[in-house]
Amino acid sequence: MGEENLKDVLSLCEKSAEKGVKIVLKHQEVLNNTLKRAIGELKETISEFSKTEYNALNSRDSLEEQLIKIKSSFERLSVELDYDIKKNKRNLSEFSITLFGRTMAGKSTLMEILTHGNGKSIGEGAQRTTRDIRTYSWNGLKITDVPGIAAFEGKDDENLAFENAKTADLILFLITDDGPQVAEAECFSRIVKLGKPIIGILNVKANISNKDETEFKLGLRNINKKIGNKENLDAIKKQFLDYSKNYGQDWTNIPFVSLHLRGAYLSQNIENLENSRTLYEASKITLLKEKIIEQVKDKGQFYRIKTFVDLISNPMLDNIDILLKQSTENISNVRILLKKKKELEKWKEKFYIDGRREIEALVGRIKSDLNSEIASFAEDHFEDKNATKEWSKILKQKKIEIRCEDLFKELENRAKNKVNEIVREVLNELKYSSYILSEYKFNLDKIINWKSYWGWSTTLIGGGLGIGAIIAGAMGSVLATPLLVAGIVVGVVAFLGGFLFDDRNKKEHEARRKLENKLRKNINETCEKLEKELKENFEILINKGLLSLIEEFKNIIYPIFKLADIQKQLAWSLNENLIELNKQIVTEAIYLIGAVGMEYHINSIARIPGINILFMLDEGKKVPESEIIKLNKLLSEKIDFNYYNINKKILISRILGNAVDINDIKIDEENELAYIKLGNITADIYYKVKLAQQLSKILIINNREEK
Repeated sequence: MGEENLKDVLSLCEKSAEKGVKIVLKHQEVLNNTLKRAIGELKETISEFSKTEYNALNSRDSLEEQLIKIKSSFERLSVELDYDIKKNKRNLSEFSITLFGRTMAGKSTLMEILTHGNGKSIGEGAQRTTRDIRTYSWNGLKITDVPGIAAFEGKDDENLAFENAKTADLILFLITDDGPQVAEAECFSRIVKLGKPIIGILNVKANISNKDETEFKLGLRNINKKIGNKENLDAIKKQFLDYSKNYGQDWTNIPFVSLHLRGAYLSQNIENLENSRTLYEASKITLLKEKIIEQVKDKGQFYRIKTFVDLISNPMLDNIDILLKQSTENISNVRILLKKKKELEKWKEKFYIDGRREIEALVGRIKSDLNSEIASFAEDHFEDKNATKEWSKILKQKKIEIRCEDLFKELENRAKNKVNEIVREVLNELKYSSYILSEYKFNLDKIINWKSYWGWSTTLIGGGLGIGAIIAGAMGSVLATPLLVAGIVVGVVAFLGGFLFDDRNKKEHEARRKLENKLRKNINETCEKLEKELKENFEILINKGLLSLIEEFKNIIYPIFKLADIQKQLAWSLNENLIELNKQIVTEAIYLIGAVGMEYHINSIARIPGINILFMLDEGKKVPESEIIKLNKLLSEKIDFNYYNINKKILISRILGNAVDINDIKIDEENELAYIKLGNITADIYYKVKLAQQLSKILIINNREEK
C-alpha cells in the first residue's frame, strides 16, 4: 500500500477516534458522578467520626487522616483520567506509534531509517536525558521514541515511557539477538496489560562496513547467515515469549519481525546502487514497514477507538479489583473487632460480678476479724487510757491496707491480662486477614497506638488510677502519690479508733456491754463505707479499663464498616460501567467486520484489555465461525463464548468449566462473596476467575471455607 492510500485510511482512523472520544466522555461522566457520590459519603463519614467523644486509643486523628487520604485517592483517579483523555483529544488526527526498547537496542537507528537521516543520533541513546522524547513522522504516522527502558535505565525514564504508551495506538517493541532480559519482559508485560497492540522487532547484530567491497560482501554474508538462521531466531523469540508465563499472559499471537537495522540504515547511504539494493533487501526492513502498514490498514480504525476506550477501561478494571478486595478486608476487620468487642463485653460482665463479690467477701472477712476482737478487747481495755492506741495495733495486725491492696492488684492484673490478650488476638487476626496493601486500605496498626495505650506498669488504663488511689478513695482521702497508700490506710484505722474513743475519758466507767455495742456499730458503719468506696473505685477501673476500650471499638468499627460499604458500592458501580464499555467496544468491532446485528445475540461481555474477551450469549444463540475468525483477527485478544445464566453459581461454573466442581462453589449472597476451591491456578484459570467476577458481580475468593 502506498502513502496516498494510507492517507485515506488515516482519514477513516480520525473519524474512529472521534467516535472513541464520544464513547469515553460519556463513560467519564458516569465515572465522575460515581466518584463524587463516593467522595460525598466519605466526607460525611469523616464529619460524623470527628464528632465522636471517645478517643482513648488516640485513634480519631489517625483514622480521620486515613479517611481523608482515601478520599484524595478517589479524587486523584478522576483527575488523572481527565488528563489522559484531554491529552489524547488534542491529537485526534494522529495515528500514534510508540517505540520501546532498551538503550543501544537500535531505536535511534530505526528513526534514521524511517526519516532518511544522516545518522547523527545513532549511538547517542546513552547520553539522552530523562525528559528527551523524540517524535517524528513516517508515512503520515506519528512515531514517538521514548527513553530507554529495562534494567539499565532509571525509573523516571521508565515511567515516562509508559505514560506515552497509554496514549499510543500501536507499540513497536525492540529487542536484540544477544539474549532477552527479564527487565525487558517485565516492561513488555506491562504494555500487554494496557491492552496495546504490539509488533515485536528482533534486531539482529552483525558487523558490516562499506569501506571496501571485500568487507561489504563479508558483512552481507554474515547478515544473510544470521537472519537466515530461522532456528536460532525462533529460539530467541521463544526464550522471550516464554517469560509471559511469569506474568500470567500469553504472547504467542504477537507478531515479531527479524531484521538488521544497521544494514537498513547503511543501505540508504551507499552510493553503489546495486550494493544498496542488495543490503536493503537483506536487512528485511521492508517486512517491518509492511507489517506496520498492514496493522494500520486492517485494524487502524479499531485501534483508534480502542486507545480511548482503554484509557478508562484499564483504571476502572484495576480499581474494581482493589476496591473489592479492600472492602472485603475491611469487613473482615470489622468482624474481628466486633467479635473481640463482644468477647470483652461478656468477660467484663462476669468480671464485674466476680469483682464485686470479691470486694464483699474481703470486707466481710475484715468485718468478721474485727468483730472477733471486740469481746476480748473490751475486757482487757475497758479502763485503759491507751485503748485507742491499743486498738490501732490490732487494726494494724489485721493488715487491712495490704489486703485491700492485694485484692485490687489482683483485679487490675486480671483486667490487664484480659485486655492484653484481646489486643494481641486482634493484632494477630488482623495480620492473618490482611492479603493486600494499598492506599484504599485502613491500616489499623496506625489507627490504634496499642502499645502506648496499655501502660500497665505504672498506671491503670489511660487514667492514672493506681491501687493507692482506690484505697484513698474508699477512705475519702486524696492520694498524692502511690507511696502514700499505707499511710492513708493507717489514717483509716486512726479514724476508726478515734471515732470510737474520742469520749472514752468521760465514759470510762460505762458498762462493758455498751462499749462492745459501740465498737460493733462503728465497725459496721466503717465497713459499709469501705465496701461502698471500694465498689465505686472498682467501677472506675471497669469504666476506664474496659468500657473505654469497648467504646473505642465501636467508634473504630463504624467508619471502617462505612468505608467498606462505600468501596463495595463504588466497585460494582464501576463494574456496571465497565461492562457497558465492553459491549460498546465490541459493537464497534462487529460493525468494522461487517457483522451488523450480531450484537443482539450477546447478553453481556467481560473483558481484560490485552488478554481476554468473554462473550455471554443468550441461551440457544450462536455466532458463525466466520465471524469469530474475523473478530479474533481484529481484537487480538483471546475470545471465549459461553451462555449466560442469572444464577451466580451456574454462571461461575460455566465460565470456569472443568477448573472447579459446581459443588465446590459456595455463594454468600449477604456479603456478595463466592468461595471456590481451585488446585493449580494457571494464567488461563486466573483470567477466567476475573471474567466470572465481572459478570457475576460478586467477589470470588479461592480456597476458603464457607462462612
